[in-house]
Amino acid sequence: MSQENVETVRRIYEAALRRDAATVLALYDPGVELDASRIGVSMHPSGGDAYHGHDGLRDLFRDWHEAWGKIEYDYEELIDAGEEVVAVVSRHARGRASGVEVERPFALLWTLRDGKVIRVVWYLTREEALEAAGLRE
Repeated sequence: MSQENVETVRRIYEAALRRDAATVLALYDPGVELDASRIGVSMHPSGGDAYHGHDGLRDLFRDWHEAWGKIEYDYEELIDAGEEVVAVVSRHARGRASGVEVERPFALLWTLRDGKVIRVVWYLTREEALEAAGLRE
C-alpha cells in the first residue's frame, strides 16, 4: 500500500501541474485537512492555518493563484513512510501585482487512507517532515 500512496501523491503533483482539477479532487478525501500551522504563515485569508474539504482545497488554489501570477511546484523527492508520504518540494512563484519571483523549498507530510489524501501538513524543512512521519529521532 505504501508504494501506492507515493504514486497517488505523484499523480496529484502531475495533475496539478496540468491544472487538472478533476483529477486532483478525485485523489483527495472529501474531508481532507490542509494544515500550514507549522510554516509560520497564514495560508487562509481569514487568518486561519487550515483549509478543510474539497471546498477548502478549491479555496486554497484560488487564493494562491489570485496572489501569484505564476506558481509551480517541483517535487524533488517522494519518501515512502507507510500510510504517509513525505514530499520535498520547491515552490517557484511570481507575484501577480509585483512581478517579484520567489523560490522556497519546503516539505509536506501527506497522510492517505484507502487511496485518498486525508491530511496534508506543510513543514519548513525535510527533517521536520521526516520527524513527524516517525522517520527521524
